[in-house]
Amino acid sequence: MALDIRVCQFFKLVTAPSASAPTGVTHRYQNYFANEAKLFRDELYDFAPFRGEGSMASLNGENEVMRILFPNVEFAVQLLSQANGNRLSVLTLTTQWLTADNAFTGVALPEYCIGIGASLSETTIELRFRSSIDSVTSNFPGRTLTRELVGPLPLDSQLYLQ
Repeated sequence: MALDIRVCQFFKLVTAPSASAPTGVTHRYQNYFANEAKLFRDELYDFAPFRGEGSMASLNGENEVMRILFPNVEFAVQLLSQANGNRLSVLTLTTQWLTADNAFTGVALPEYCIGIGASLSETTIELRFRSSIDSVTSNFPGRTLTRELVGPLPLDSQLYLQ
């Protein structure tokens, strides 16, 4: 008996604000339903052939690089130029499992990323991202600033920790 694994990724990229687009430009793509726009969480996602590589987290909490690869075609080049080389764009990448009937299953949790750059070759456009949430290590202080710990707190932003 063969087991089908069906996965669709939903890519929502909002470019950094610019003079021509003060609120940024939003791009929505999905990579499973070929030649079809798909409604997901009340937003329409067009088809685009892309794939994600890398991870967003590790056991040690490094903020690793994730790459989204597109073929070097006109719409992907426009996406890259509108996103100012993918600097400070905001990506929401949601992975959704599908049934054999292509229906959504389970809860899909989005990952939020910040664009850190891109590269372009003859065949591929690579968008690079890091997680927008940094990890907290076990030695992070578990204290809250209180008057008992630091004395009288200033009323302006001049707070010094020693």
